[in-house]
Amino acid sequence: MMKLKHTIAYFLFISLFVCSPARLLAQETKNIPIDSLSQFSRLIGGEWHLDGSYQVFEWGVGKRSVKSRSYFIINGKSKLVSEGIWVWHLGEKKLKGYFTAIEMPVVFFDYTARFKGNIMMNKLISYSLQGEPEIYFETWEFTDDDHFVWTLFSKTDEGEKKIMGGDYSRKYPSQEKE
Repeated sequence: MMKLKHTIAYFLFISLFVCSPARLLAQETKNIPIDSLSQFSRLIGGEWHLDGSYQVFEWGVGKRSVKSRSYFIINGKSKLVSEGIWVWHLGEKKLKGYFTAIEMPVVFFDYTARFKGNIMMNKLISYSLQGEPEIYFETWEFTDDDHFVWTLFSKTDEGEKKIMGGDYSRKYPSQEKE
């Protein structure tokens, strides 16, 4: 009987060690590229302004995501018009962004992102309220710590055609909004 108790105690100890939360977390963390979102760190802090609008980026829990909100400035007041999240998609092994929007012709955005040097490149599929998709390509070229050039291209039979763009500038809440 004593031998049976020792055997059970031994297996309980081994089970607790093998399945401990710390070990499970370490195993889970090994499968996630720790630096997959690190390039977003340049966007964290302040407000990124462009022509009567701005975006705010912040880390999600455990830096496993980046949360983003977009605002229009209307009559001197900020109005939230879009929000979403950037994540490393474990199944697809890609950086993905999912965003919803109001008061725009587009209500949902599905991004697939990658970084090359100082440029973030996005394949962007936008969806109207009726579920009609449109495919775009977008670049964010970081020129310094407080500026990036945004360019949006549509896909045409002749290739990609620039349809929009602008220069984003970082401002901090203590600075006057445009």
